[in-house]
Amino acid sequence: MKALFDELNGAVKGELYFDEISKRIFSIDASIFQVLPVGVLVAQDSNDIHCAVRACNRHKIPVIPRGAATGINGGCIGQGMIIDTSKYMKKIVEINYEEAFAVCQPGVIQDQLNNALSAEGFCLGPDTSTGNRATIGGMVGNNAAGAHSMRYGKMVDNVLSCRTILSDDTVHEFSEETEQSFKEKINSGGRVGEIYKCIDNIITNHCDAIDKAFPKIQRRVSGYNLDELIKGFPLNLAKIIVGSEGTFGITDLIKVKICPKPASTVLSVLHFDSFSEALNKVPLILEHKPFSLELIDKNVIELGRQSTTMKGQLSWLEGEPELILVAEFDASTPGMAIKKLEDFQKSIADQKLCYANVSLLDKASQDKVWKLRKAGLGLLMSKKGDGRAVAFLEDVAVAPEKLGSFLSKFKKYFDDAGKSSGFYGHAGVGCVHVRPMLNLKQESDVDLMVQSMEDITDILKEYGGALSGEHGDGLTRSWLNEKMFGSVVYELFKDLKKAFDPDNLMNPGKIVNAPSPRENLKTSQSQDQIKINTMLSFEKEGGWNLAVDMCNGNGQCKTPDTGLMCPSFQAYGDEKHSTRARAQSLHAVLNGGLSHHEFYGKGIHDVLDLCIECKGCKTECPSNVDMAKMKSEFLYQYQERNGYPLRSKLFANIGKLSQLASKAPRFVNFVNSTSPIRWVMGMAGITKKRVLPDFARKTFSYWHKSTKPMKADKKVILLNDTFTEHNFPKLGMFSINILNELGYEVIVPPYTCCGRPMISKGFLKQAKAQATKLVKSLLPYVKDGHKVIGIEPSCILTIADDYPDLVSGEDAKDVAAACMTIDKFLADIVDKGEFNLDFHEGLAGLKVHGHCHQKAVEGTETTLKVLNAMPDVLATEIESGCCGMAGSFGYEKEHYDFSMEIGETRLFPAIRKAHSKEDIISNGMSCRCQISHGADRNPTHMIEFINSRIKNSMGSTIV
Repeated sequence: MKALFDELNGAVKGELYFDEISKRIFSIDASIFQVLPVGVLVAQDSNDIHCAVRACNRHKIPVIPRGAATGINGGCIGQGMIIDTSKYMKKIVEINYEEAFAVCQPGVIQDQLNNALSAEGFCLGPDTSTGNRATIGGMVGNNAAGAHSMRYGKMVDNVLSCRTILSDDTVHEFSEETEQSFKEKINSGGRVGEIYKCIDNIITNHCDAIDKAFPKIQRRVSGYNLDELIKGFPLNLAKIIVGSEGTFGITDLIKVKICPKPASTVLSVLHFDSFSEALNKVPLILEHKPFSLELIDKNVIELGRQSTTMKGQLSWLEGEPELILVAEFDASTPGMAIKKLEDFQKSIADQKLCYANVSLLDKASQDKVWKLRKAGLGLLMSKKGDGRAVAFLEDVAVAPEKLGSFLSKFKKYFDDAGKSSGFYGHAGVGCVHVRPMLNLKQESDVDLMVQSMEDITDILKEYGGALSGEHGDGLTRSWLNEKMFGSVVYELFKDLKKAFDPDNLMNPGKIVNAPSPRENLKTSQSQDQIKINTMLSFEKEGGWNLAVDMCNGNGQCKTPDTGLMCPSFQAYGDEKHSTRARAQSLHAVLNGGLSHHEFYGKGIHDVLDLCIECKGCKTECPSNVDMAKMKSEFLYQYQERNGYPLRSKLFANIGKLSQLASKAPRFVNFVNSTSPIRWVMGMAGITKKRVLPDFARKTFSYWHKSTKPMKADKKVILLNDTFTEHNFPKLGMFSINILNELGYEVIVPPYTCCGRPMISKGFLKQAKAQATKLVKSLLPYVKDGHKVIGIEPSCILTIADDYPDLVSGEDAKDVAAACMTIDKFLADIVDKGEFNLDFHEGLAGLKVHGHCHQKAVEGTETTLKVLNAMPDVLATEIESGCCGMAGSFGYEKEHYDFSMEIGETRLFPAIRKAHSKEDIISNGMSCRCQISHGADRNPTHMIEFINSRIKNSMGSTIV
């Protein structure tokens, strides 16, 4: 493929990737398949697409259009040239509220468009559960729908025009045609003329066959939309592009309808103790005309209860339901919405429809239900082991009145085969996502999958249903389209494909002429797995290889500007810097897709390099992929083979170096600011653009030994971390003062570094020695029933979160379970009504930035609870993601600019907008350094602020 690369290199403005690791990264989506592309173009504009299409046409290489790759049927992977429009082609070109339309490039994200429309009370009707990363182009490709298709329909009902580049580089805007304009196009000649002639033949000669073959249900997206061609003129030919999965061309401009969004919504959550009984009640519920009607089964619910992603989100559940139905009602005012809900509830109660019915009126409560529903796929995929919830008949659709009978047969089919299934989806339109638990590493389960697809298709035909009601055909179901639609209509599909794409260059193998689903399975790529003797325990994940394999490709890590995960993707918008890409790279090398030697090579190291180990994926990824943990293990394995860099040694041993520096702090502080030492730092790979934190004149241990501790019945253990000991002893002093005021005796064990920097840098042997030492130090206090609290979130949460995987035995687990941030400890005191401190009066507005590890492991609600428990204080959290500093990462010369870019994504702008009288609260030491450096504000630790507000405050006389 060198000729193709040479032709495109320099001719396109976007990024070209032809290296093996990049091709592996783009060889997957969220499906069960993997196909290695020829190369990848991340297109910067339409000219890039034209260049690539022309070149591929000359070289007879297929073109594979790609958006966010959240599809679960292999629709955007293939053995060709991938053209990715998701990074750059995300401009909303026009919004017209009077005529109710928007014009978008294909890379515009669903939520991006909805956010732009929201101020005027509009939205895009189709609302996929992956709306925070799914692109409009991808939604057009597979004819997406979502929870509210009862009202808004599918994308085919909402797309007004598509400007499409065909395989010969012809450009045509497919839109509404009158009978006269249609005839003119037939005679226009060229590729477009051939397309219109083919469509004319379909309309003229095959209406009856199409009408007979296509299911009469709302949610059918399999095959090509020939049923849209037989509705008469005016005829919108954009509807034939929708759902074509890029097999006709690549669309670079899309015009969509926009709709007024509901002014007010309410939810009724109906709990059932019988699967079939619940589904049989769907028609009765639909008589009340809900805005949406969703279902969630017990498998999803139970996995939600176990998931850190759903922590604190499921209080609305009552009992142990076999299945819940979520009925949503909307109205123009809250009062009218509540009236609808009350009428519905009365009817439900009179009919004794379910054992519990929970009403949710406020948005915050409703969002918790929607979070569980949208997480359904990821939760089912998070189940540990080789058996996974597999997508192959995952969005079958029938008429809603037939749903109960059909799904009971579906469920029995797999129950009889000894396989459990998870169910969730759109009960109101009869489209349900079904995920049987199969192990596709076993040939018998592959056989079961293929045979079940044949058998379920027969049942679907009996019920007048569809193979796909939402996700499309892709590599999963295209092979069944002839059986589903019959040979006559299938030949029309092939005729239309040939008219658009006579050389079969546009995403071949989808919808028509498809390979067997046995081909290209990820699990069949290779059984030649590397066996790694890991330093960290991966027992709870099922082993190192299964930990890597937990990524199911759902793309949650590609969310551009919300949440914590993934800071590197949020900063650069590059697939190569997403959690998914890192997991896929590791998967490829561990399972033989790449040479085993690559595991110790620079390529994998570079892919993982910009993972800043924030732990966001551990919590926010629905499958709980823990890339921070995997990176630490990888760095250990890599460095054991290739050696440990000097800079990493320096940062890993910051505890020991700080002890040395604290022997002459004034001299060290002076030297750190001089030119020679800055030059030495530069030579060691440390940026000259930052100043290292000053060392305190006296350590916290020195102060503590010189004071007489308060004795009390209530005791708590305060971890003396590296930064409190050497840089910010005042935080230790203030903590003791506050805790004493609350009636606690504070015990401070001898200083021992927790080993966090060692873990981050892959020095796992040394980290284990440190951890073992600290566990031994803390264990007697824990055995006595005392809690261990920490001021620096990264340090105390290292013990709580990392130690059980680093140090074997129950002692480490016991110590970990006793550890918490000082925030959580004080929040528990607030909850008990015992936060009885004597505060100064005076209004204070606070903006809080949470440390990544606290956000991921413990949450920042405790910080806000404590701060807001003080009189006259209003503390709100900055939706800031990661600050970008990540311990030593932001001090590294080659990472400095990237570190600042992460800060600029959300944190720095939010702080600059904050009022000058608002204090910035940030408990992480590296976070405070980053904010001071990048936003020109001096943030304060929560403890320092509390100390300043109590009447018996303590000054910091020794620092």
